Amino acid sequence: MAVENLAIVAADGAPSLAREAVQPHLATLRWCGFCRLSPRRAAHDLYCWFALLVTTTYLLQECVYAYQERDDMDKLARVMFLLLCHVTSIVKQIVFHTKAHRIDLMVISFDEPAHGGAAPAEWRRALLEHTARSMARLQRAYAGTAVLTCTLWIVFPIMYYMRGQNVEFPFWTGVDYSHLGKFSLVLVYSYYVTTLVGIANTTMDAFVATVLFQCKTQLSILRANFETLSERAVEKSYNREQYDFILNQLFLECLDHYKKITVILSLLQDIFGSAILIQFGIGGWILCMAAYKLVSLNVLSVEFASMTLFITCILTELFLYCYYGNEVQVESDKLMESMYRSGWLGAGLRFQRALLLAMERAKRPLRPAAGLIIPLSLDTFVKILKSSYTFYAVLRQTK
Repeated sequence: MAVENLAIVAADGAPSLAREAVQPHLATLRWCGFCRLSPRRAAHDLYCWFALLVTTTYLLQECVYAYQERDDMDKLARVMFLLLCHVTSIVKQIVFHTKAHRIDLMVISFDEPAHGGAAPAEWRRALLEHTARSMARLQRAYAGTAVLTCTLWIVFPIMYYMRGQNVEFPFWTGVDYSHLGKFSLVLVYSYYVTTLVGIANTTMDAFVATVLFQCKTQLSILRANFETLSERAVEKSYNREQYDFILNQLFLECLDHYKKITVILSLLQDIFGSAILIQFGIGGWILCMAAYKLVSLNVLSVEFASMTLFITCILTELFLYCYYGNEVQVESDKLMESMYRSGWLGAGLRFQRALLLAMERAKRPLRPAAGLIIPLSLDTFVKILKSSYTFYAVLRQTK
């Protein structure tokens, strides 16, 4: 089935609760210039290209600074954790630029599964509303932590400058910013780019996590639909022949619902799989460099607090992918049991055969993965932490 045929809206023309859950994330990304409007507008497209140019320029400036200070491990560590973080952010930013149409299709495709099925309407609505509220709170808290971290980072240059001390930004500028005017411009530029990247990067991560959580929620609804197949068929039928017909129809609706969930997950993996793989590959090095910088700071200093917040953001970033990917896998593992509890004993032979085939398919649970290689699971999160600590220990020994 073509992805375009998946989209419907509610009877009143409004998008479903499942689709509305990702709207705050998309609104923030469009405000940051990391995601195009739909339908597109020339002015906003220009703003998106400007945002990409600014973030890329800042990354190149960090690369020049890292090369210049390659022999100073303290300065190199200071810039590397930011540089690597910006690399992962730009990779995801490019994905949102180049695959905007497919992302729109994935978001629209949430409408039909949310309104399909026959789980109790109040229960289904409460579950979807809980998912939407939880992910909205996560996005606000996550982005807020990033903004607070970037705000604390501009405190140090201001303090040093007011004391008459030498101020060195962790990126190449090519200008002497010892005078107040140039210093203010460089400070504002640095704060703008880091805050923009911080808000957008955390929101992109929350967006992917929300899609995974919505798939998990849809699987929960699907499980309830399977478990109540027999009861719903009895309520709608008046004789045995009608019961068998309605039971098969309800079963086909459940299979169609399951197919749409797999399509959404497939789209998510095709769109973001490579970006998440890069995120996982670089994430350990980011934590390593941040930890290396952290141990050299005074525990009671503002800089220590800001670095702690940064590490918290990176840990959250990696944990979101692994936790919600793991939730999808766990819910998918339970699907075969729900099929078995569908009341097949009193059903016809046709239904029993179809159910057996569906259960065979359900033996292969949905397992989101980064680039079809690394599973999004809690075990992967633990492995990333272990590898990060290994990098850090080697780095400390070679100091």
